[in-house]
Amino acid sequence: MNKIGTAKRIWGICAPFHRHLVGSLGIVLAHQAVNSIFPLIMGLMVTAVVEKQYTTLIWSILVWSILITARTGVGYFRDFYEIRYLSYDFPRHLSQISMEKFFNVSMGQHHLGHSLIKSSVVRKGEAAISGTVNSVIYELLPLIFMITLPLAFMIVKVPVVGLSVSVTIIIFIWYSYRFNKFFVTKLCGLDTLANTVSKKHGEVIQNADVVYVNAQEERVKIECDDGNVLQGVQGKPVWLSYVAWFFGGLWFTQLSQVVCIAISAYLAYQGRISSGTFVALFMWIGTSLGMLWNISNMQRNMAKNMAPISKYFKFLDYEPDILMPKNPVPIEHLRGRIEFRHVSFTYRSRATMDDLENDGTEQVKSVENVVGNVSEISALMDVSFVLEEGKRYAFVGRSGAGKSTLVGLILRAFDPQSGHVLIDGVDVRILDYQDLRRRIGLVPQDVALFDGTIRYNVTFGMNGSALNVTDTELEVAAKLARVSEFKEKLEKGWETLIGERGIKLSGGQRQRVGIMRALIKNPQILIFDEATSSLDMENESGIRESIIEASAGKTAIIIAHRLATVKDADKIFVFDEGKVVGEGTHEELLRANEYYQRLVQKQVIMA
Repeated sequence: MNKIGTAKRIWGICAPFHRHLVGSLGIVLAHQAVNSIFPLIMGLMVTAVVEKQYTTLIWSILVWSILITARTGVGYFRDFYEIRYLSYDFPRHLSQISMEKFFNVSMGQHHLGHSLIKSSVVRKGEAAISGTVNSVIYELLPLIFMITLPLAFMIVKVPVVGLSVSVTIIIFIWYSYRFNKFFVTKLCGLDTLANTVSKKHGEVIQNADVVYVNAQEERVKIECDDGNVLQGVQGKPVWLSYVAWFFGGLWFTQLSQVVCIAISAYLAYQGRISSGTFVALFMWIGTSLGMLWNISNMQRNMAKNMAPISKYFKFLDYEPDILMPKNPVPIEHLRGRIEFRHVSFTYRSRATMDDLENDGTEQVKSVENVVGNVSEISALMDVSFVLEEGKRYAFVGRSGAGKSTLVGLILRAFDPQSGHVLIDGVDVRILDYQDLRRRIGLVPQDVALFDGTIRYNVTFGMNGSALNVTDTELEVAAKLARVSEFKEKLEKGWETLIGERGIKLSGGQRQRVGIMRALIKNPQILIFDEATSSLDMENESGIRESIIEASAGKTAIIIAHRLATVKDADKIFVFDEGKVVGEGTHEELLRANEYYQRLVQKQVIMA
């Protein structure tokens, strides 16, 4: 997208605020117009004093005082208008656009870590758009007005001075534009390098325990310092060229000021202009030429903003691969029968960074199980099975066998390339997937927690009824999930803040909070995806009993590597390389399935 197209799209995003932006610009221009008139009034005052024109002097002083009062009033109204209509509402508008798009993208696209779906793209894009709009409305256009209005006065009153200033402005803008094209490219490279170095420092600090345990303190110091050295090697030439350009331009504009003021002084000395006109010219020349540096800086900053804005627009244009049906089949009562009918699914890895260059601020996620340059991985191949309502089922197999992919298909995180996933006999592609997910309780291997209270986290999926959850209901779910065993030790019980990502809780405690969050929804379908992997044997045994109790009358899916967790299931499905290679009870599989026998033998040996 070219610069004109980018500007049009930014203006389109600002549509709800067009009236306020134009109004704010009008106020700012009025403020600048008042400032530009001051030199003219000052000139009249000087002329009146020199030529003893007392009436003119009195009127000039009166107009001066009125302009000062008006400038103060306009300044207040400008800030009031900006705060009232733009300062908070416009960033909120951008955030709403981003969040709407962010959650319009499917679960699968998030899980696959598409490079466009990155918080830094959204954060930097919003900041760049907001900064560009503010720069244009409050800086660039007012500054152009502040330069051209005095220039117009000079051209009208003293053409030779006005034309001299005009030539200086044209040369300086050309000079700045040429340099900024070079400098912005170099500066973006330095910013990317700085982000990479900063990320390295952050990783070292975050993984300090790994450094200590492996006695690699000196190594990481050297690695971090290497980044600093590289910044110096690449940065010094760029900034030295900037210094040379800056002082070269400064010398040019100062020399031009001297020349223009000398011409004005000569004209005043010759009596061709009044002393008051000379004073006004002196102030206008200083304003017009002294402000040129601000235009150059703004042009450079807006050029830097083009990259994050371009990435942000690509994010907004990114098409979701899962769409809500136009007329979804309502779910009046979910019984919990699940059927996979000849389902095949392949993970398609995203292009490495074709759509979005890695700016060094975030680690690029890789698609699950992608190796080398493989672009597609078959996760499931012609899988068919039925899970009857109200029973417990287990999926077992080695990592990468396709077990967790089944969960994603049930939740409609992604759609199969062939076959059908049916819930109560209805294809999930014609169901309201949000309503479906509200009726499913999922406990993943890595439980995600918010920086809030225990109550907030366990009631997060309560469909707007979290405020109505009683302490009795919380206690029942807490007992099932074994949260009650540590809840009483917390400082404020359910209102205890658990920190970012639940950092104040142990791994096992976080897992139990995740289990409680699933159970308190009272869903008809319960999915435990390696839910006990972070627990010790004693707690796992307790949670296993809780799963049995909580899943009574519900359809329960248990995915686990520890076979002790799944041996009591009504039926166990054995997966290998995306296919079902066995199904039956624990005892049936032990007698007849060699693959399952090997899994059991390995765990016995490891134990």
